[in-house]
Amino acid sequence: MTNSQSPDSCRLRKCGSATPLVWVIVMAMSSLGSPTSAQVTINEATRSPDETATLFLRSVRAIRWGTVAQFLDTEALERFQFTVTMIANADSSGELREYLVQSDSAGMSDLSAFEVFERSINAVIDDMPGLMHSLYDRDDNVIGSVREEEGVAHTVYRTLARISGAVPEVKVMQLRSTPQGWRVAWSDELEVIEAALRGVGR
Repeated sequence: MTNSQSPDSCRLRKCGSATPLVWVIVMAMSSLGSPTSAQVTINEATRSPDETATLFLRSVRAIRWGTVAQFLDTEALERFQFTVTMIANADSSGELREYLVQSDSAGMSDLSAFEVFERSINAVIDDMPGLMHSLYDRDDNVIGSVREEEGVAHTVYRTLARISGAVPEVKVMQLRSTPQGWRVAWSDELEVIEAALRGVGR
């Protein structure tokens, strides 16, 4: 995908080195109406940290935040929910709440952490084309994972921006084992997105 191509054109084919199975799962999940749909499929696809990391990174590149949320650990989703709630409550006019989650105070309290993540990240990323471009116009390659005690793993991956002169970066994301499979607890991408969210409230 060249710099002139959009996330939509990327979504119409396999991005980067994604395997057919990975891409089919990402595309199928991106069209689901709720986080509980086709749960057997996602559970089977996330039996290892490497598999989860690959699906997570491909979903980020496809700019599918509802799909991304399905690969996140519960604590990660709740952390974003807390951040968005804090930002919304700090604005007495209610404008930031409406912007981030498209709801009033009463409606926001009824939203799940999954819904808050999807709505708020969609809103912020749509208004930051530079950040969106940096997330989708790149190649990612999962190198491997180191499993630790208590169901924690650190997965190493290499990312390369598709711009002239770009240098590959090696990053690490943290994952946790859950009864449903491995889920992302934190990553560089999530840190960047949270920073963008916090910038909205300043």
